[in-house]
Amino acid sequence: MTVNKILFIGLSNVGDVVMTTPVMKTLRNKYPHALFDIVTDKRAQQLYENCPFLNELYLKDKDKPLRGVPALLIQLWKNRYDIIVDVRTDGLAYLLRGKKRYTKWLANSYGPHAVEEIMGVIKSIHGDAPISDTEVWLSNENRNYAEKEVSGFDDKDRLLTLSVGDSRKPEKSLTTESFIKLLNNQKEKFSGVIFLGNQFEKEMTADVSRNIDIAHINTVGNSLLDAAALIERSCLYIGPDSGLGHIASAVKTPTISFFSAMNPVRYRPWGDQSTCLTGAGFDARNISAEEVSLAIRGLGL
Repeated sequence: MTVNKILFIGLSNVGDVVMTTPVMKTLRNKYPHALFDIVTDKRAQQLYENCPFLNELYLKDKDKPLRGVPALLIQLWKNRYDIIVDVRTDGLAYLLRGKKRYTKWLANSYGPHAVEEIMGVIKSIHGDAPISDTEVWLSNENRNYAEKEVSGFDDKDRLLTLSVGDSRKPEKSLTTESFIKLLNNQKEKFSGVIFLGNQFEKEMTADVSRNIDIAHINTVGNSLLDAAALIERSCLYIGPDSGLGHIASAVKTPTISFFSAMNPVRYRPWGDQSTCLTGAGFDARNISAEEVSLAIRGLGL
């Protein structure tokens, strides 16, 4: 079958989007000349905008009636696709015009990890080849921003990026006291700390940064791709199980992730530079600064 046009129906959460990129890369390698359209929602939009093989990006607006499905169908109905790949479970692929559909309902997983499960959607296309790394597509502007932010540090090759975690879910990360102890104990190893995260991390980040004796900058609240560029510029990322951990793995930065209730076998950042720590009682607040320090040494840093 000649493949001229592909539709990829992606996920919404940051980490989930990153874990689907091996599927996208496989499709692109298999069909390098096909037009490649993507469906996502506003949360994930920026992760796709720099994709080098993106043709059209369609947004599913969940604030519209019926979670935006009718409006999306109106946009997509004009298109005829040779292949539709749907890694969601809402059945959208069956409402669109396509010659061949690959859906999660019919997936044949490669293994226990979420990346292996998602790749199982296109197992008949991918075959037995190794699964590729995940990827985040950054622009020159993102990387220029990162270079400007780190320009004040003395040694730019020993920078630590860190997220303290969302204050609405304190069980997913270390305590404020543990972060302070960890950073003060590691001040000889790293030349500086770059704090990352969303608006719900501002207060705890301020509490930690006031009590550490190491050079640092606070970029909490900045854009996701700018954060990704800063992580790429660092030698280690530390933080709770979240999208930033998956981004770190995708930009080839060693990662230490804290897990609480989620299963690290399934949801750990993809790749061999990822270390996962699980707190007693499925509460990451029970992970000590000493345990994190041991994990840092285990990575050879």
